[in-house]
Amino acid sequence: MRETVQLGYIKQMLTEYPDDIPLHFFLKDFYRKHPQFGSRDRKFYSELIYKYFRCKTLFEKLPFEEKLCYSGFLTSITPIPFYRYLITLQNDALPLLENWHLTREEKIKLLSSAGKISWLRYFPSNPLIDRELDVEGFLKSHLKQPKFYIRVNQKWTQQTEKKLREQNIEFEQSNDTFSFKATLDMAKLLPENSYEVQDLSSQKTISLMAFEGNENIWDCCAGAGGKSLMILDKYPEIKLFCSDNRATIISNLKVRFAKNNIKPQGVDVYDVVKKNSALTFNGNTLSESFFDVIIADVPCSGSGTWGRTPERLSQFKEEEIERYGNLQKSIVKNVLPFLKVGGKLIYITCSVYASENTENIKLMERLGLVVSSKNYFVGYDTGADTLFGMVLKKIF
Repeated sequence: MRETVQLGYIKQMLTEYPDDIPLHFFLKDFYRKHPQFGSRDRKFYSELIYKYFRCKTLFEKLPFEEKLCYSGFLTSITPIPFYRYLITLQNDALPLLENWHLTREEKIKLLSSAGKISWLRYFPSNPLIDRELDVEGFLKSHLKQPKFYIRVNQKWTQQTEKKLREQNIEFEQSNDTFSFKATLDMAKLLPENSYEVQDLSSQKTISLMAFEGNENIWDCCAGAGGKSLMILDKYPEIKLFCSDNRATIISNLKVRFAKNNIKPQGVDVYDVVKKNSALTFNGNTLSESFFDVIIADVPCSGSGTWGRTPERLSQFKEEEIERYGNLQKSIVKNVLPFLKVGGKLIYITCSVYASENTENIKLMERLGLVVSSKNYFVGYDTGADTLFGMVLKKIF
């Protein structure tokens, strides 16, 4: 029976998955080693496994086949043959087929009343989630695949809209932001220098950056550079310096800048977790108090992005929060000497844990910073990530 074989492969994949690498990397490698899977098979297995991880901790005490079945019930609109097969394996199965048409909220109530669901342990370190957020709405958003967002360079907006309509691709648009229900290979559709893959909440962080246009700005944890590119697209006259502690990331960032015909003031490798007595970009040594603005998009748990990597719901350990908190404190301490008095520190995380966000304010105040503004960029109601950001002014 086909479904029996499919179940066997799913068990094999989940058994072989080592838990210490992103799920999409593992699946890509697994399909490479098993070329008998065609594109339709790869899509089938990937979708089922991602749905399983979205719900795994919700049904923690249930047998594997039951978890797999209920995950399909909660996350699918129609019962495909594989889920119908799983229902036949249940000894005390709920009336799933006749209730498959229900809304997700109604399905949750059905499973809750039968004692199948446990929200308490669904999200790692649930009590540590900042209660400024709608925790229930945030948790339930993980049962649905997030949207795929791109930011289009301003001069390409109209051409992008036209191209997508010509290809009959369903999309939503708000100014230069386009969203899709699933990930697309944009490289086959648009010129590579016309867009950036960037989550909606990440794009919204531009609201923290009300620049005049002539400042010296240091993006000290630039990473892949999405925010740097966004900033330079809006403020081309600023003097932007970018750094990261990973040489490969910086190398890739230089390529991205070149492809977009953008020339920042300087790009180099710096580990800001460690104290730097001086900074050198393009052979020029920068003194302390050089920058008008420092952007610290700091390393964090990433808990606001786990809708895209649901395997993290069952992998993350609470002790990692303290580790990231120590990194964040070190970074703020080490970059502050390079910020002018009266200058701004823009602090950003993609975490929902208070200890990585608002609970860092007391330390920052002791370091001579005062909060000008702070807020969460909530994404659980728009199919996006949830980020935190605040602007602090250096007063001494």
